Amino acid sequence: MWEPATAGPEMSQRYPLRTDWLVVGKTGLDGAPKRWPTPGFSPLKSAKFPQLTPDRDLAEDVRAQLGRNVLDPAHLTATQLSRLSRLMDHYFGTPLQPRVELPDWPRWVLVTQARPDPQKGVFANLAGLAARLQGWSASQRRQRQEQWEQARQTWHDLQLDGATLARGSVLYRRWCLTCHGLTGAGDGRQAVAQAATPRDYRQGIFKFITAAPPPDLPRVGRGPMGKPLRSDLIRILRRGIDGSMMPAFPHLRDDEIADLVSYVIHLSIRGETEFATMAKAMQPTEEDPDFEGAELDALFVQNLVDVLYNWGVAARYPIPIPPHHIRTEDDRLLSAIRGYKLYNSAEFGCASCHVKYGSEPQLKWDLWGGVVQPRNLLLGVYRGGRQGQDLYARIYGGIYPSGMTAFRNTLATGPSYPDRPDKIWNVVHFLQALADPYDRQRLQDPQLLERFKKRLRQQGDFFLDDLARVTIEP
Repeated sequence: MWEPATAGPEMSQRYPLRTDWLVVGKTGLDGAPKRWPTPGFSPLKSAKFPQLTPDRDLAEDVRAQLGRNVLDPAHLTATQLSRLSRLMDHYFGTPLQPRVELPDWPRWVLVTQARPDPQKGVFANLAGLAARLQGWSASQRRQRQEQWEQARQTWHDLQLDGATLARGSVLYRRWCLTCHGLTGAGDGRQAVAQAATPRDYRQGIFKFITAAPPPDLPRVGRGPMGKPLRSDLIRILRRGIDGSMMPAFPHLRDDEIADLVSYVIHLSIRGETEFATMAKAMQPTEEDPDFEGAELDALFVQNLVDVLYNWGVAARYPIPIPPHHIRTEDDRLLSAIRGYKLYNSAEFGCASCHVKYGSEPQLKWDLWGGVVQPRNLLLGVYRGGRQGQDLYARIYGGIYPSGMTAFRNTLATGPSYPDRPDKIWNVVHFLQALADPYDRQRLQDPQLLERFKKRLRQQGDFFLDDLARVTIEP
C-alpha cells in the first residue's frame, strides 16, 4: 500500500527556487537549431555546462544569446534570492502543504503601492504611500481593482483551495512526479530517457489547448497566450498524448482528475510568478527601481495577480468549433480537395513550414528553448489529438509555444460558404485524407477533380476551376 508519509524525501522538502536558465525572448531564441540535440542533453543544460556536453555547437548558439534572450538566475543577488525564496514559500506553500495565497485587496494595495520598509518609521512609510497614491489616477485604481477582482474569481474557478491542492499533491506524487519533477519543470528521474521531454509547466504555457484569446487584447503581465482551459488538462490526463510517453489515466476517478488538474495549475502559476519576477529583476529598465526588499515584494505580488488574471482571460475565449456538415463520402473528398488548395495557398501557407508535408525536417526553437519541428502530416500522428475537432483547434488557435501560426482570421476572409464546411474544416479534412494512402490516391484522380469542378459550377461556385490537378509528392 502506497503511503504518502513514506513516499520519499520529497514530502518534507520545500519547493526549490529554479536555477536553470530562463528563455525570455518574445519568440524564444534567435535563429534555428543546427540539428537535434543528443538525448539527455537539452540545449539549455548544454549551454549551462558546456564542458560536459557533446553538443558544443548548440551550447554556443544558446550562450551567444545569454543576457538577451536567455537569463541566468545566478545573476540575482543572494539577498534577492533569499527574499524571493521566502515569498515563494509564503504564497505557494510546500509540496506537502501547497497553496496559492491571493492577497486581499487592501493587502495588495499595501504591498504594491505602500511598499513598507521595516527600516523606516511608520510616518515615513505613510508619507511614501500618500505620494504614490497621489500619482495613481481614479481610472488606474479602478482598472487594477477590476483586475484583482477577476483574479480572485479565477482563483475560485480554478479550484485552488488548500484542501483540493493537498489531495492533488498526493496524486501528483503517485502518478506524475517521476517525469514532471517536484516543481513541474519536466525534470523528473524518468524524463531523460524519454523521446519527448515532459511538459515544463513553469512558464504558464501549454501546447494543446482550446483557448484562443485575441492577440490585440490589452496586455497585462506576460499575457494570456498559451493558457489552457481546465477541460484541456482533463482531456490530456484522460487520453494521454499520442507520439509521446505521456500516458492516459482512464483509471482515475473524475474527482481525482479534477484535484490533479488543480495541482498542475498550482505548479504552473507558481512557476510563472517565479519566472516573471526573476526575469524582470534581472532586466530592469531605467525607470525601474533596483528590485530589492519591498520593491521585490511589490513586483512578486503584482506578478501573482497578473498570472491569475491571465488564466481568467484565456478561459473567456474558448475556440468555437462548428459542425463540419459532412453528409456523404463525396462531401468529405470534396472538402479535402478544397483543403488541398487552401493548404497550398498564400492565405494559409502551410507548405512554407511543413515542407513536403512535414517529411523534410525544418528545426525550430520553442519558447522553452527546446528543439521542435513542424509535424510530419503524412504520418497522421498528432500529439494534440487526431480527431477532427482536435485538428480544428490546432489550426484555429495555432500552437503558441512552438510558433505555429493561428489561422482564426482566415474565417473572415475570402468567399463564404454557409451551407458547406468553413475553410478550416476543409484543411482538416485534407489532413485526415493525407495520412491515408488510399485517400491520397483518390484525391489525385483527375476524373474525381473534374467531376467535382462540374458539380460546383452548377452551383455557381468556381473555387476549384484554377486547380489543374491534385499532386501529393512526399
